[in-house]
Order: sequence, then structure tokens, then C-alpha cells
Amino acid sequence: MKNLSFFSREEQDIASELNNNIDLSSSKNILTNFLTVLESNVLKKLAGQYNISKLEFFGGFEDAERVRAKVIVNEYYDISYNIVCLSSKFNSKFHSIKHKDVLGAVHNLGINYNRIGDIIVDNEQIFIFVDEQIASYIMLNLSRIGKAILNFEIIDNLENITITKEYKSTEIVASSFRLDIIVAKITNKSRSKVKEFLQKDYIKLNHIVINNGEKTCSVGDVISIRKYGRFVLKDFKQNNKTLKYRITVDKLV
Repeated sequence: MKNLSFFSREEQDIASELNNNIDLSSSKNILTNFLTVLESNVLKKLAGQYNISKLEFFGGFEDAERVRAKVIVNEYYDISYNIVCLSSKFNSKFHSIKHKDVLGAVHNLGINYNRIGDIIVDNEQIFIFVDEQIASYIMLNLSRIGKAILNFEIIDNLENITITKEYKSTEIVASSFRLDIIVAKITNKSRSKVKEFLQKDYIKLNHIVINNGEKTCSVGDVISIRKYGRFVLKDFKQNNKTLKYRITVDKLV
């Protein structure tokens, strides 16, 4: 086992699991299952302790969150990401389908989540990025979500897929960039309620669970709050008189 002392507690658990599932000391190139953002970041740190020529990530489209990693030891032999995109249309006039509905339907098929990449519901179309080996199984068995009848097909060329993540921009006024203050403003909850969120592991900063509300945030940070969503701190201006910050926050919708 390599040295994991420089990882946070949460990262150490992930690093141990990655070490158990991926033989980074192998002399062969390796393709991982789908990884979360945090798992990808931990893998990057782990890879630096091994004789790895290249580490590449791809999730099927630009800016994908869940990605597969190619651990390249021998650059003379490339390997495929083996990712396909399944897509089906539905009529939003009669059916309301959200990300959680698709995720639940896939989960009910008994598929391990690490075989699934990003799930996108864009207007009246569903996109599911998956391990190529399970694509046929999903197409055969996922024919309905709620009362909506679906017909999933493989999009042959991933380059033809254009997915734009939508954000809703808002502004908050805060006395500092402390995490608990920012979250209180975003959720319109008291600091004591935010403290409860922190204690229950409801809050993540840059995909890592945070229990310390005194941690300082920065522009570009991603704050995830259970039941409220995901927010990105985009910009700020400071009032010269009150010294308070007017912070632009984008919520992923």
C-alpha cells in the first residue's frame, strides 16, 4: 500500500478502494469503471506514486462529471474508453422526467452505478452514458419510466452530441466567504441549521464532505447541499462602506 497520509480522511477511504480495485503497478494499460469527480482527483494523486506514463479521462462528452480513466503504462498500445450514449425522446406535455427518475429506473435494473456515466435530461430527450458492455441490456429492459414509453437507441458518434449544462444565476450578500455563511445565504437558513447540515454530512465543497463551517470558499468553488442542489461561486464585488460581499452564485438546474 502506497503512502496515503497526505489524503484527507474521506480521500483515504477512496484511495484504499481504488488501490483494491485498480492494479496501478500493472505493466498493462488499464481502463477503469466510471469515477466520480472526487475519485478522479484521488486517482490523479495516486498515479503520481506509480510508474504511469499517462492518465487520461473521458466521460463521453466535454465537461462530463463521471468519467472513465485510461491508465497508460505502454504508450505504444492505446485502449478504447468503451463508452456509448443511449438516448430516448419523450413528450414533456404528458410526462415529467427528471434526472432522479432515470437514475432510479437504471438502479432498478440491478446495474452497478460504476457502469453508468452522466445522465442528462435535456428538454424532451434523455442521454445515458454507459459502459458499452451493458448498453444492450439497458435498451432491452429500460422501456418505461413512470407512464412514459421509451425507446433507447445508441448514438453512433459521440462527437455529434452537444450537451450544455444550464445554470440559474443569483446574487447573495455575505459578510465573508466562510462556508457556513455562504450556505446560510444560499438556503435562507439560520447558521444553527447550517451547522446541523454540516454535522449530517449534507454539505460538500468541491465534492468533498465538509463538517467545518469555518472553511473559507473561493471563486470557482462548487458547493453541493443535499436537497438544495449544486452551486458555483462565480464572481463577487465588495462594498467599500459595509465591506460586505455581493457574490454571484450559479445553480445547476
